[in-house]
Amino acid sequence: MGTQYDGIGQSYERLKREMPLARGPERATFEALTSEVEGRSVLDLACGTGWYSRTLARAGAASVLGVDISEEMVAAAERSEAREPLGIRYEVCDARLLDTVGRFDMVTAVWLLCYARNRLDLSAMAGAIYDNLARGGVYVGVEMNPRFDWSGPKATAYGLTHRPDAEFPGGKELTVTAHVDPPISFQACFWEEEPIVTALREAGFRSVEILPAVLTAEGEDAFWDDFRANPTIVGIRAIK
Repeated sequence: MGTQYDGIGQSYERLKREMPLARGPERATFEALTSEVEGRSVLDLACGTGWYSRTLARAGAASVLGVDISEEMVAAAERSEAREPLGIRYEVCDARLLDTVGRFDMVTAVWLLCYARNRLDLSAMAGAIYDNLARGGVYVGVEMNPRFDWSGPKATAYGLTHRPDAEFPGGKELTVTAHVDPPISFQACFWEEEPIVTALREAGFRSVEILPAVLTAEGEDAFWDDFRANPTIVGIRAIK
């Protein structure tokens, strides 16, 4: 799955800076979920070019390790670290195959579970998250809203189009297009709530919450009416 991102690092950075969904509720939701990161060790899965790894470091994390399946994305993250040293380390690895690389206070992931192609993938990702957390550690993630109403308002106005290609028990296969210049299209999966919660619970998490997305002050503008009516994303928090 990850190799579909090879070669699009700069477009991915523009997505985070320019796409309304990313610069608005995605960023605000992530920052709310990680508001207590200061002084904590963090494993950032599906780190891509390191956008949120850098956010965590700047917010005062004691250490940050970013992991992504794409060699090209990690290379882009390392170039950013070379330009602006923040003490972040990066590794290339598929989150489904990740061994225990530490006992972190927090594991973060923005758009990870959507790359699980089946329940076995979900279980493997949940297990890797759990195994890399210290006792009492917390996993926080941002994912597509598992209660998204496919007959309701879509997210295209906010820079992201989800096209269902096929259904499977518990979700849908998607083609996702991010409307940046040039556009980015990739394959992902929409998961309903039950498979996500079950995977995390079976991994051993004692608490799993699906949390509403956070909108900044600009979210009061009418532009965000469709998002408020049918939120595209949610936060996830699970405690070991």
